[in-house]
This record gives sequence, structure tokens and C-alpha cells, in this order.
Amino acid sequence: VTMDERDLLVDLHAVAAMDVDGLLHLLDLHRRAERMRLRVLVTGWQPQPQQCMATVAGIPGPRAATGERYALAGFRRLLEEKAQRARERSDFADGWLPRI
Repeated sequence: VTMDERDLLVDLHAVAAMDVDGLLHLLDLHRRAERMRLRVLVTGWQPQPQQCMATVAGIPGPRAATGERYALAGFRRLLEEKAQRARERSDFADGWLPRI
């Protein structure tokens, strides 16, 4: 990223599936970009990643439209907190390694 850049576009069209770790990674990328004073736009939300985000956020309903809410800082903080808790609660049998 050069000093002249003002926007960061994250295109999720090719992301058919995402888990909590992927969501945490995306949230971290968003936070780091904002520290660089970049405006972040995430486009191309596919049904499963949107549903993952909705499930983590506690929004009921199939394929909840969470992509539009993602731009709100408060919603991102809520997601990050809930995703981190979900990751910490997951057990090893589900494919998660415990944090030490």
C-alpha cells in the first residue's frame, strides 16, 4: 500500500466458505487498514460467509444480510468479540487448537 492510497477493496466473490478464523482474519485486516487511514470496502459476500458472520453475531435467520452491517465499527467490534469467544470455546474435536 502506497501513501497515496485512500481505499482498500476486499473482494470476497471467490470465498465460498469461511469459518471463525477466517472472519477474525478479515476483521484484523480491516482494523489494520483503518489504522493506516484507509477506507475499507468489502464486496461479494457469498451466502456461507454471510451466514457464518450472522451466526457469530447472533442474528437469526437463514442467510442474514450482514455484509451491509459489516461497515459499522460497532458491529465489527461485536463480531470480533463474539468470534474470539467462539474460537476459545471450541473444542479440539471440532478442529480447533486450544489457545495456550
